[in-house]
Amino acid sequence: MTQNVIWKTSPNRTVGRGGVAVDRIVIHYIVGNLAACDATFLNPDSQVSAHYGIGEGRIHQYVSVHNTAWHSGNFGFNQRSIGIEHSATPERPPTTQTLNMSIARCVTLCRQFNLNPLTAIVPHESVVPTACPGTVDWEYIRDRTAAQM
Repeated sequence: MTQNVIWKTSPNRTVGRGGVAVDRIVIHYIVGNLAACDATFLNPDSQVSAHYGIGEGRIHQYVSVHNTAWHSGNFGFNQRSIGIEHSATPERPPTTQTLNMSIARCVTLCRQFNLNPLTAIVPHESVVPTACPGTVDWEYIRDRTAAQM
């Protein structure tokens, strides 16, 4: 599946990864839609970002996968991971389209970085105490990614 990624460069990033190899993909939810994600990640005062936001039929990329996004609440984990946000709220899970786009993006990333999706794809809540990824079925994303590898 070819995906058109729309660049929306965030100022909230660290250039490079401090020599740390990517070995994780962290699944998040926006607690809103893609426009809310854009507004937060493009605002330098927010001090947060992710590599990708997926929703409403689009994928936005905020930070190069070769740089560190500020997404997990743990800088060391940020250096070793790629953050993917999903359009969803506590009352609204992501659409099937959003999940399928995420799976395709995860397949691409797992191939690019030679990752095993069964161990590399993790929920934000496994990094720091949080309700994120909430209504996003991260295990479905992990398992479907593995099935497509």
